[in-house]
Amino acid sequence: MSEPVLKLDEIVVLRRTDPTGPFGLWGARPVRAVDGVSLTVDREETLGLMGGSGAGKTTLAQAATLRLPLHRGNLLMLGEDVRRLDRKRARRRLQLVPQDPRESLDMDRRVDEQLDQLVRAYELPDGGARIRRALERVGLPPEQFLKRTPRQMCGGEQQRLAIAQALALNPLLVALDEPVSGVDPRLREELLDLLADVQREQGVAYLLISQDLRVIGRLARRVAIMHLGRICEVGPTEQVLMNPRHPYSRRFLGKEEGALPPDENTAGRVFAGCPWAPHCPHAVERCTRERPAEREVAPGHLAACHVL
Repeated sequence: MSEPVLKLDEIVVLRRTDPTGPFGLWGARPVRAVDGVSLTVDREETLGLMGGSGAGKTTLAQAATLRLPLHRGNLLMLGEDVRRLDRKRARRRLQLVPQDPRESLDMDRRVDEQLDQLVRAYELPDGGARIRRALERVGLPPEQFLKRTPRQMCGGEQQRLAIAQALALNPLLVALDEPVSGVDPRLREELLDLLADVQREQGVAYLLISQDLRVIGRLARRVAIMHLGRICEVGPTEQVLMNPRHPYSRRFLGKEEGALPPDENTAGRVFAGCPWAPHCPHAVERCTRERPAEREVAPGHLAACHVL
């Protein structure tokens, strides 16, 4: 069996909050935004990632694509520790498309100049042909778009350009952060078709962040549910979406009555036990003091819960 494209092994990612206290005198404190996450993504697989606000999904995607450093844990690409690989090569093969495409684009620089600089930075051959293929693949005819700037393009075209920019580097994996949020239904379907076609043609793997069940159901073979920096549950998409087992997943996916806490952005707190325990109607004393290990609740379906 071949090695997964990406393997995250107990990774921890720290971020810093804004300074606290009067006039910020207490200083910034570290936030454990990703707290011991282990996941794999196989070749040509889409792994969906869902969870509430403050769960750490975007931070996880940034760390998985080497945009943020790890505080602890290991990140392996095709079985090799990325720390032992040439960093430029590793970053080229692990791409990130942010939720707002403007974060990865120079809005006032021509498309051909931006893409040419990108392929030159990674010393890739056949730059002109590579750029044209990437634009054609995402439905942006080069003769129409090479001389434009992103500011001269609509939102959907900017999103396609951000995807083309990632694909031009021939990645093994692309992390997609809410790639179709805020677009109209027709464009959403076009973008989803595009991503599926690219995966079939190029064999790229996706780490797909989305809160839209239709998007996850359409593209993802497996889905992971994340809460306050941890993975609660991961398994085949249909099983997890239709029959979630972790109490948080059941609440998040609307399978159990009750509102989610209004503010989940408390990832700076380190939980000895399960972070959902304070809100869980099924919690026992052990849930508050001992971190639950993942256990298999069905073939290929894992949940981190003491009471299952």
